[in-house]
Amino acid sequence: MKITITRQFQQFLKEIGLPLGDLLEKTGIPNLLWKEELKLTLDQYYQLLKAFDEEITDRQLLQFSQIDNLKTFIPPFFAALCSANGMSAIMRIQKYKSLVGPVKIKFTETQQTISVHYEFADSQRDLPRFAVINEQLLLISTLRKGTGKKIIPREITVPFNYSDCLTQYVGNKVQSGNENQIEFYKSDLALPFLTQNNSMLQYLEPEMQRRIKENEDRSNRGIVRQLLLKAIPSGRYSISEIAHQMGQSVRSLQRNLKKEATTYNREVKDVQFDLAKNYLRDEQMTITDISYLVGYNDPSSFLRAFKRWTGMTSSEYRELNS
Repeated sequence: MKITITRQFQQFLKEIGLPLGDLLEKTGIPNLLWKEELKLTLDQYYQLLKAFDEEITDRQLLQFSQIDNLKTFIPPFFAALCSANGMSAIMRIQKYKSLVGPVKIKFTETQQTISVHYEFADSQRDLPRFAVINEQLLLISTLRKGTGKKIIPREITVPFNYSDCLTQYVGNKVQSGNENQIEFYKSDLALPFLTQNNSMLQYLEPEMQRRIKENEDRSNRGIVRQLLLKAIPSGRYSISEIAHQMGQSVRSLQRNLKKEATTYNREVKDVQFDLAKNYLRDEQMTITDISYLVGYNDPSSFLRAFKRWTGMTSSEYRELNS
């Protein structure tokens, strides 16, 4: 697997006392940080998690697990913050992890709660303490960033110790048990995300931001495009959802778009194309990341669509626009 490690993120790790190059040397993993990437086998990824586990302090772990501290573009959390609420955000993160592995998310649901469980792709190996707590804290940080509220998990269960500084951040006692899980009230996960509109704009080039403003002509097509630019990264952009946001029925929206010589599907494809071109200008973004953010379930489907749109491969497009 290929992992992007930007210079910004490498510098952040140095600042908190975790030089990644030293950890790579310790594990014998080839150091490709000069290319801002790592290429890892499943076993190497696990060894790197263990190396972090052995070196990181809990105060460093807390810094490492804050959305605002990461200072780099991370597709699953960008998509999560574009979501309408916490439940949608968790589903987006789960989908991303299912695409790139090797940490998987499973859910357990009751009438009032959702429990999130993390496991390694190789079920014969348990995730190290660092990996589990990092995932749990990142999820809490995402929910707090999205809602602007101090979301407190109903319960956390882990097979290892939570120190006082971590417990204080979480805001609740942590239970000891064989499984790892973090449980939230559904009512907390239903709170609307304040970031769903403006987190997307932070990562779009000025030209796309200008086009969004141009579309404020309040035509049906213009409004649909504005909503799709924000909805596609969140993964929730069906015509029924967009029509609901516009206060129209699906049939009325289809009829109004037809009057403007377009269709909903055509606008989806056009916006997906605009987003794809924007993301492809960032050489650090992988094709898997881009396909995920523009609403495709697998990279091969996205690559075929991009070839239809442009008559060239994504690599050729990148080379022409680098």
